Amino acid sequence: MADSKLDPNKSYGWTGKILRVNLTDKTVSVSPTDPYKEYLGGMGIANKIMYDEVPAGTDPLSPENKIVFAVGPLTATGVPLAGRTTIASLSTYTTDHQVVDAHTGGMIGAAIKKAGWDAIVIEGASDRPVYLNIKDDDVQIKDAGFVWGMGTRATAEALNRVEGTRACVASIGPAGENLLPYACVINSRNHSAGAGLGTLFGSKKLKALVVEGNGSVNVADPQAVADLSDYMLRDIIGANNNHVVPSTQQEWAEYYDKGSR
Repeated sequence: MADSKLDPNKSYGWTGKILRVNLTDKTVSVSPTDPYKEYLGGMGIANKIMYDEVPAGTDPLSPENKIVFAVGPLTATGVPLAGRTTIASLSTYTTDHQVVDAHTGGMIGAAIKKAGWDAIVIEGASDRPVYLNIKDDDVQIKDAGFVWGMGTRATAEALNRVEGTRACVASIGPAGENLLPYACVINSRNHSAGAGLGTLFGSKKLKALVVEGNGSVNVADPQAVADLSDYMLRDIIGANNNHVVPSTQQEWAEYYDKGSR
């Protein structure tokens, strides 16, 4: 696509914004994505933030540790297989406690991107159970006492009743609350992020991340994305699973036909 057709006032792929939430003082701030764009993708952003901002030797269960959710420029564009999310933090289960990645599928990555964020940096620690509720640019830290002690599915159901069924819930269960070193975070009912991420949620008294995104992601050449999606789903993914593909809309597919699988 010729550059002359691109709108200089639009961001393509990236949203250009990183959300920062400090659970200690309950503050929310925004920083630009630009300094991290050369570290391609969610994995690059997440690891670079950890490298720059969390000193070696930091206790992973301390408020000084950070949790970074990050997505790439293709997330929620409709490109197949681009729906995964990287979450970087410090290892809870190795002696050196170096930076590790958790990775997850489900809907959380697309929700973060459609809410207008390339990454979410969670800092500090709460003195009581809370959940982080994000609806586009409306960000609130809310009391989670009523779901503390629940499993992940019960938590998701309870928070969806409160915040609406359009929201994606990523939560911990009793394992994370009790700091089991390899506890997971679960989103979209059964998509796990490991590497002790649930333990880190528990150490910050963070029960869940609840995200509703109502925006969209601009691509420079929508027809090329549509053609790529058709090719991937018809000739590659379909060919490898006997064309058994989801019958319902998936969050990574911005464009879909209700009358077709």
